[in-house]
Amino acid sequence: MRIKRGLLVCLLFFCLCSNAQEVGYYGKRVFLEIDGQGQIPVLQAIFGERKGYTFHNGSPKRSFNLIDLAYRASLNIAITERVGFGLEFSQRFYAVNLEAIDEITRSFKDSSGSLISQYLPAKVSYLPIRETVFMPRVLIALNDGRIPCGFASEIGIGYSLIQLPNKDLDIALDSEFSGLQTSVKEQLIDPKGDDFQGMVFMYGFRMNYAINKRVLFHIGFRYQYALQFGKKKYRRMEESEYWFSPRETWSKINLRRQLGIFSLGTGLTFTL
Repeated sequence: MRIKRGLLVCLLFFCLCSNAQEVGYYGKRVFLEIDGQGQIPVLQAIFGERKGYTFHNGSPKRSFNLIDLAYRASLNIAITERVGFGLEFSQRFYAVNLEAIDEITRSFKDSSGSLISQYLPAKVSYLPIRETVFMPRVLIALNDGRIPCGFASEIGIGYSLIQLPNKDLDIALDSEFSGLQTSVKEQLIDPKGDDFQGMVFMYGFRMNYAINKRVLFHIGFRYQYALQFGKKKYRRMEESEYWFSPRETWSKINLRRQLGIFSLGTGLTFTL
């Protein structure tokens, strides 16, 4: 009887050991993550931008730049108990304040080579940005975690495509210049700066909590450093007849991306 009990205990022990060494979550090595991310861009308000404008019924209202949201999806595989690899797609939506003061300026050379300089008191709404990122990443389990369950850090390097989905911005001119409203809007942003490219270097920390055998809940934060390409290839102010040249737009977006370094995200993980 004792021998049978001993054999039963040994059998259970080996079964547990075998289960503990199994890669993945209940034998599922492939998993899909879907979540939302966001941040309150405090650093932009402190170091990068003054308050800008939103428009309500055609009237400008001074406002903080609070829009910064993203969604993402990633397909991942647990390579070992503690290491996973994934490919991530995400889109981030935020806004840029183009103005340093309540004024728009341009200084360009016309067809005869003469330098034209103009200054207008104006209030311009925030410029919306859509940033699409494709990122390979590595997941590393921490403490007693196992991919995809428990605590983990994540590291990734991604390619970014930064686009301007709406350049028809609201603008308010002083009453004495109201007759220029239409022409100013038509020449506000140079179309040769429609999209920009860059990279994102990301490090994150996350907690994955099991809901059932197929679904986990996760929450975590990310630090990201943004690099933007090709400033010199875009036209400068004197090379463009538009109020905001591609070089100016590039610089504003680059500053906004560099200051947006922390984000918080939460979502669900589905094993496949």
